[in-house]
Amino acid sequence: MWNHRIVSTVDEMGTEYLELVEVYYDRDGHPYAYGDATIGGHYVEDLHEQVELFKKSLELPILSYPEHFTGDVNK
Repeated sequence: MWNHRIVSTVDEMGTEYLELVEVYYDRDGHPYAYGDATIGGHYVEDLHEQVELFKKSLELPILSYPEHFTGDVNK
C-alpha cells in the first residue's frame, strides 16, 4: 500500500526540509520507504484526481525520516 504524505528530513545544511512524497507501507501498515511524488495520467481527469489526493495528504500528520520508517530503503 502507498499514499501521499509529507515527510520531514534534514537537508545538507542541517535544516528541516519538507517534501510531499509517495510513502510505501509494509504488511503491518508501517511506513518503510518513500519516493518522489509525481503527477501523471492518461487524461486530465487523472491529474485532477492526483491533485485532490495531494490536498488530502496535507491534512495528515507529518512523518519524520528515519524515525517513522521501519525499512532500510528510502528515496
